[in-house]
Amino acid sequence: MEDSGSHTKALFIRIADGDGVAFTELFREYFERIKWNALKMLKSEFWAEEIVQEVFTQIWTSRGKLAEIESPAAYLFKITANRCLDRIRRQELEIKMQYLVNKTLNREANTFQENSYDLDLIEKLIKEAVQRLPAQGKLVFELHRNEGLSYQEIVDQLQISKNTVRNHMVKALHFIRSYLHEKGELTLLLFSVWYFF
Repeated sequence: MEDSGSHTKALFIRIADGDGVAFTELFREYFERIKWNALKMLKSEFWAEEIVQEVFTQIWTSRGKLAEIESPAAYLFKITANRCLDRIRRQELEIKMQYLVNKTLNREANTFQENSYDLDLIEKLIKEAVQRLPAQGKLVFELHRNEGLSYQEIVDQLQISKNTVRNHMVKALHFIRSYLHEKGELTLLLFSVWYFF
């Protein structure tokens, strides 16, 4: 009788050849196990499911090298752990970035070193970035930042899911970071974020 490791190895070989049926079988066999591991690290069912999707997307897009992997199960769990750690780091940075954006736009600069950077320029660039957000993303961002609404209050007001609100905020902060980076201000901002946390 074929053991679990041998079976997964056989699936990897078939997937490497572009076998979609084998990919579906692998997904069904490992979905819950990978999700459970991600949930232990992230404490969020939403992000755990996102990680599962990322893991299997990576498996399919890099399927050409799967036949060479000797321990497929270990490989799957290693990818999962790496993705979770990346998510944790991004989430920490997004929280810190959101704090700094709020401080800058609300002109609460007393926590930062005087003249450590051009607050007016950063405020101008952040406002430019916000104006370039998609309509609903901009609305969610401004309700949270300007009106001080919680995610749940935004859910109630806009009649959208909490996950949608969270996604809009994540995308907005990512766009603002990218915009500041493009304008050459991101390094200074990130230094300030890490210095004060």
